[in-house]
Amino acid sequence: MGSILNCSLIYIAQDGRIIVYGGYTGDFRIVSDDLVILDTYDYTWSNAKAIDPPPVRFFHTATLVGYYMIVAFGRTNNDLPLPTSNEVFILNTYDKSNYKWVNEFNPDLSDLPYPSDQNSYKNLKTQNSHLTIGIIILSIVLALIGVSFLIYFYRKRRLSRPDMLVPSSQEAN
Repeated sequence: MGSILNCSLIYIAQDGRIIVYGGYTGDFRIVSDDLVILDTYDYTWSNAKAIDPPPVRFFHTATLVGYYMIVAFGRTNNDLPLPTSNEVFILNTYDKSNYKWVNEFNPDLSDLPYPSDQNSYKNLKTQNSHLTIGIIILSIVLALIGVSFLIYFYRKRRLSRPDMLVPSSQEAN
């Protein structure tokens, strides 16, 4: 397989494949645009060529979404000043024997945990507003009940005390 690569990114596909793409060697030579695959079931390495590869890159980032590996940014050469790329590339990894860099990405939005349209978001926001209003009204009602009980017990206690007779100045004479 050759020497260990520096700054290669490794992506774990859904079926147990580890896909290594890009990077550079220890002497700062950029590797090819080949994909190196480790099958984690039988621990065998293989090389794969992809159809329509992008320019070779290193110091890039990537993420796997479904069967699509999205590769973004990075560098394409060692020239100074350090050039960076703002390009994004997408590799379809679904077919093990036919990897293909694609120009479109249409994810299945049904798996997303978030509302997929603005109406769902507005409904969620409205529900939160109703909850807030309900909590405020409940707090006010409980406060009024509490104040009513305090007034009731205060008056009951005050009325249950016997009246104290205070001698007037005429009775004292």
